[in-house]
Amino acid sequence: MENQDIYEKLFSKLAVPEPPAGLAKTILLRIEKRERRILAIKTTATAIFFAASVWVIAIGYANLMGGFAHSGFLTFFSLLFSDFSLIASNLPDFLFSIIESFPVFSAAVLLGGVTFAIWSMGMLVNDAILMNDHRFSLLK
Repeated sequence: MENQDIYEKLFSKLAVPEPPAGLAKTILLRIEKRERRILAIKTTATAIFFAASVWVIAIGYANLMGGFAHSGFLTFFSLLFSDFSLIASNLPDFLFSIIESFPVFSAAVLLGGVTFAIWSMGMLVNDAILMNDHRFSLLK
């Protein structure tokens, strides 16, 4: 109890310092500026990812078409329309030939590029909406 009385006597005569005028506004403006800079960097990175995924789609499509041409897949697939009776009589062999000649790696690259493009486009749209959102600004 005695220590509390001493502290009250010591600190009751001290003046409490007041913060400078406009300190809260300055702090909020700096926070907003930093958030906008981070969002701009994130938006730029997402745009680069989207451009890269479009490039992967173009390359993957070219590889897939080349894989179809080199593997004979289109030749086997054309039998479906030209000689259906041959396919019906040898269905298991036909299915194995189709599966074996399908360019799986090229299709996987193309599918991965499309998936990544959809994801990065969604993120890019989300970031663009945040950049233009009127509620994002703290001090209006």
